[in-house]
Amino acid sequence: MKRFIAAFLLTISIISLSGSIIYAEKIPEPGSRGLLGDITYSSDEIYEQVHIKATGYTKYSSEILDSPDRIVIDLKNVEVPAGQGSIKAAGALVDGIRYSQFTSDIGRVVVDVKKGYDYSVGETDTGLIVYVCNEKAASERNDNNTMIFGRSGSIKKTGSGANEAVVIDLGRFESYHISRRSDPEELVVTIPDARVFGTGKELDVEGDMVRYVNYQKSGGTGAVITIGITAQYQYSAHGTDQGLVISFERPSYKNIRYNNNYDRVHFLIKNVSLTTGTKNLKPLYTYSRDRMGQVYTITFPSSGADIGEGMLDIGDEHLKSFEVRKNDNETTSFIFTGHPENDYVVFTRDSGDTAITVVRPAPSDRKLVVIDAGHGGTAIGAAYGKLIEKELNLDIAKRLESLLKEKGAQVYMLRSDDSNVDNYERVYIANALRAGLYLSIHHNGTKSNKTDGTMTLFCPSSKPGFTGKDFAKIIQEGMLSALKTTDRGLRTRPDLIVLRETHMPAALAEVAFLTNAGDRARLSSDAFRQKAAQSLCDSVFKALKRIS
Repeated sequence: MKRFIAAFLLTISIISLSGSIIYAEKIPEPGSRGLLGDITYSSDEIYEQVHIKATGYTKYSSEILDSPDRIVIDLKNVEVPAGQGSIKAAGALVDGIRYSQFTSDIGRVVVDVKKGYDYSVGETDTGLIVYVCNEKAASERNDNNTMIFGRSGSIKKTGSGANEAVVIDLGRFESYHISRRSDPEELVVTIPDARVFGTGKELDVEGDMVRYVNYQKSGGTGAVITIGITAQYQYSAHGTDQGLVISFERPSYKNIRYNNNYDRVHFLIKNVSLTTGTKNLKPLYTYSRDRMGQVYTITFPSSGADIGEGMLDIGDEHLKSFEVRKNDNETTSFIFTGHPENDYVVFTRDSGDTAITVVRPAPSDRKLVVIDAGHGGTAIGAAYGKLIEKELNLDIAKRLESLLKEKGAQVYMLRSDDSNVDNYERVYIANALRAGLYLSIHHNGTKSNKTDGTMTLFCPSSKPGFTGKDFAKIIQEGMLSALKTTDRGLRTRPDLIVLRETHMPAALAEVAFLTNAGDRARLSSDAFRQKAAQSLCDSVFKALKRIS
């Protein structure tokens, strides 16, 4: 059957033959603008395909929309001579195809689809091709550790054991970036201009080195591929005829771990002492910074340091790489290559382990709030039954963090998990950050089970302006108003390191007593802990107004 429809002096023919529908147009002579050409629909036992011929487009993008379900493809710098039109496909998944001049320089093609579909888009020599298939069929074709993107691309895990690799074939792309995340260990490959893309997919590999591979489309034609790995491996990436190949190996250094999953970005080096003392901290190393400020080097005697040497590529917003280098003069260097505004806080803990925290001082016009969830790790604080202080501190701190960020505050969490951070270490980090406020969250315990209520601690100061006492007063009044607990008042505590040694107004909130039955019942309630966080949030903003 053949039909002819005339519109805008353009002839469109629709031909139904062997599962194919063809949209054709009389293409004028190419000018400075690209032109939308033939659109061809066809189907086979696996795919329904939409071939889009187009010349002269400078870029293209796609997105999926619902109500109704559709795949939208935009081609920039393209003219649609017909202005607009539509084609009925009546496929198992593709209902039809529409096209229009979406804006003065964007030609749009919309593929109307039914629920339960999977799709991918790739470039051809003459334009684009859209593959549509059943969603279940797509998952079944992920066998053999391979994600399939139509007939145009794939992402797969190859090899086994130490030879495992991930091969990314998403057409030709100009650039990519690889960054590292910890806890869980992941490598994130970002491709801003992938030539093949589709719906999100994941491979559960559970190999010796690769645990999973996740693909997500990003923006118009971008792709983000997340590779879950079983340890903090070094990687190498190189292009081949098969695509971008990413392989893995264990770093040749040892007893060093990089952590960047929370606000506090740091290295933990086991059994290496780089400082001595606490208040009067003495470095056991020398340091230097290159002229551009990007390479920061710490050098120390190699004796007693069982760490080897090697490189770790990082690629996050803080660091490009980290290197351990053995020098000829029996010294070892840690070489950090990263942002020129980075500072590095080096502190050796009582355990003999050294933490090196990467910080970026806050601008003077933006008041940073440091939240200190008290205790952590082996320091559990007070405890009664199933209630453990370090866990309650972190619970309320995380709630407070979310509330503050929702209202636009700049926040830095000293710990966001159950980890050890020494008290002087907390102070040195907060001071290096040039924070505007420091709030430590704790809970109380006493020998008397009759003692209950709320108190706030501060260290006296002779400095002019807004002080820790002023901050503590705001905190205490806010908690009493919100929580309706017994007022245990403001307490002077010059002996507490986090209050005495911080350079900014600091307060320590003791929310309630774990050793009192009434307070324990309150603390067991999500609603009570949320109220506590909300009161602290309101108080922080009152304090920020005072110091600004």
